[in-house]
Amino acid sequence: MQRTRSTGVQSPVWLAQNLAVVADYVTPLQHIGHWDGRGRAILTNDGQSAVLTLSDRSCRPVLAGGLLDGRFLFEQLHFHWGPNDAVGSEHVVDGRRHSMEAHLVHFNARYRTFREALDKRDGLAVVALLLHAHESSNDWPPLEPIVEALARIRRPGTTTTLPADCLRWLRRLEEHDRHHYYTYHGSLTTAPYCESVRWLVYDVPTLVSPRQTAAFRTLLQQATGSAADRFTPIRSNFRPLQVDVPGDLVYVRRSAQSLPRSKL
Repeated sequence: MQRTRSTGVQSPVWLAQNLAVVADYVTPLQHIGHWDGRGRAILTNDGQSAVLTLSDRSCRPVLAGGLLDGRFLFEQLHFHWGPNDAVGSEHVVDGRRHSMEAHLVHFNARYRTFREALDKRDGLAVVALLLHAHESSNDWPPLEPIVEALARIRRPGTTTTLPADCLRWLRRLEEHDRHHYYTYHGSLTTAPYCESVRWLVYDVPTLVSPRQTAAFRTLLQQATGSAADRFTPIRSNFRPLQVDVPGDLVYVRRSAQSLPRSKL
């Protein structure tokens, strides 16, 4: 585990129900516009990960509801992975690591820009989705548009475009097993590690294939201390587990929408 200077909680952390307050009948999270397919998506190799943004910034997807205070606007989606499929997720959920972790980064609508919100305690909300691959896993078709596009952005600084409906796999967030998640206040897991993030970590992984996770490890980064034309694969980009234990960890076991109508 890695400990960094902080005045609050650094992420990622160990998540377990016995460490959390369990909450039932919470107002459902609202994912508005994430899979509407408007405009184009831009996929970039930024030298650390594959980062997806939407070309139409005038109509950003919105995250609201749950235990969030206000509305949060979509900024970007990026991925974390490890050198093999046994590791790669940043959060450890109920004692288990998964192959990858996708982060949907949003900023609070009360701020004008992501940059302005970055260092504010209530500035960011990040939805974390776990992806798991094992040798018998099949390809997960909804992720395939992004996986296929990775071959076009192997070198750092390169970009490609694809239809915005490449995010249709996020519709999994509407499924019944996505009504439960962990939430706590923590930090970014990349520099500058600002402690400004309301995390929402869904605990049920999505099964993908080893071929799909391996495609992310083909992305290249600038080789340390080498000439500008020397590159090395991004074999691993997940942050080590931090030793902090969030004092505000909540496990949302069910949302209000999962109740029978008579109980609402």
